[in-house]
Parts: sequence; structure tokens; C-alpha cells
Amino acid sequence: MATFVEIRDGVRLETRRYGDPTSSRALVVWGHGLCNSMAGEDEDMLWNFWHDDDGAVAMDAHVVRYSARGHGESSPSTAPEDCAWDTLGGDMLSLARACRRDASQRLVLGGASMGAASAIHAAVRVAREREHDGSNPETIAGLVLVIVPTFHETRRRRRSQILAAAERGFGAFLKSKKPRPIFKGTDREDEPPRLVGVREDSFGDVMAASADSDLPPPDVIANALRDVPILALCWDCGDRTHPASSAAAIETQLAPHA
Repeated sequence: MATFVEIRDGVRLETRRYGDPTSSRALVVWGHGLCNSMAGEDEDMLWNFWHDDDGAVAMDAHVVRYSARGHGESSPSTAPEDCAWDTLGGDMLSLARACRRDASQRLVLGGASMGAASAIHAAVRVAREREHDGSNPETIAGLVLVIVPTFHETRRRRRSQILAAAERGFGAFLKSKKPRPIFKGTDREDEPPRLVGVREDSFGDVMAASADSDLPPPDVIANALRDVPILALCWDCGDRTHPASSAAAIETQLAPHA
């Protein structure tokens, strides 16, 4: 059942929660990918770690999933900046702070694609608060980065593809969706494309923001993640939007301990 959390005035995020929020040792906040949603992830059935066959959370955690701004039933965007990766990272962190029981509950952030980028930006925000504002924010106990999107050099090449899709419009985007490359050669190869989770009224802003978004500079990321346990998961199936090289770059260039 979906509930809504107001993370700032006028901005509500659609959420679903799993596990016991009062006794779980960890809070896991999970973000989806660009133009996806919680409903689309449910249809994919690719990383539904939030429940086992009996419908219970398969770990000692309170899992909070959410639809990003401009997606699902969450608030629409008012400008492209609302959907930029750094803004979405702030949204993820605000949601975590609203849902966290207390400081004893370990905080794990993660997501797929855009959700992974959001988690990295959230970690950078925590590091900046600690270093520049003199505050003592929460410690992030871990990041789970699934199908890391293109960033830095490869992001610049991806930008033109996103802008071209935006120019074709929402209707054309719906018609152009294809099954995920990971299903090729499996019994799911002929499945229809997953649901489109982006709001029609926010499509232009979401796409423009994604085209102009990137991860922070390498030294900023390395500083923010140096003490954070990281699990980076990828696939190597010809998916140019989520190349295995992106996950490899996390381990080889940005966080050798990942």
C-alpha cells in the first residue's frame, strides 16, 4: 500500500514500506531508474530484495521505496532542476531522515540507475554537511549501486540520446520502449516493455534534467565514499545505458574498497 511523505513544502513522494520500522536494525531507502517507478520495478521483478516468497522482508531492515519527483504518484516537477540528480539525491536524503527511527538505526541508501546516482549524490551531501557546515549528520552505513548509469566522459555521449528522446515527445517515448536487454535469449525475451513511470506532465523536465545531470567530480566522490561500504552490481548484456564499465569505474577509480 502506498503512503505519501512530504519532504518539503509542496513536495510529496509516493512510498511503499516493508519490514518493521520500530525494531529493524537498518533503514534501506531505494530509488528507481529514469522514467521508471515502483510499479515498473514490480513488473520487472529484477531486484525485489524487499520481500521473499512469503511477502516478508528478507533481511532485518525497514525498506522504504519511493517514486522520484516527476514519476509515479509523486509530486510533479515545476522546472528541470527539480529532477536533476543532485536534487534527487537531496530528496532521497530528506526521505531517509523523515523515515529513520533514530540514530541507532543504520542507514543504507541505494537504487538502480538514476536511483544509484541519487544515492551517490546523497552521500556527497552528507560529507559536505560534515565538512562545511560544522554539523554532525548521520553516518551512511552502506550504498547499494545497481546498474550504475553513464557518468563523466560516457555521460556526455549519453546526453544527446536523452535530448533526442525528449524532442520526440512523450507519446513517441511510450511507443519506443523495448524489453530490457538482460532478457534477450531468455524466456522473458518476448515480454512487453515495462511500464513507463514518468509523469506525462513532467516528462520534458525529467528528460532535460537527466541530460544535464552527472556525478560530482572524481575527487569529491572519492572523499565522500572513502569510509562507506559499497556494493556495485552490474550486468554485461550490451546495455549501453548501463554499461558494466560504469560499475567497474566505481571500484577502479572512485572507491577501491567497493
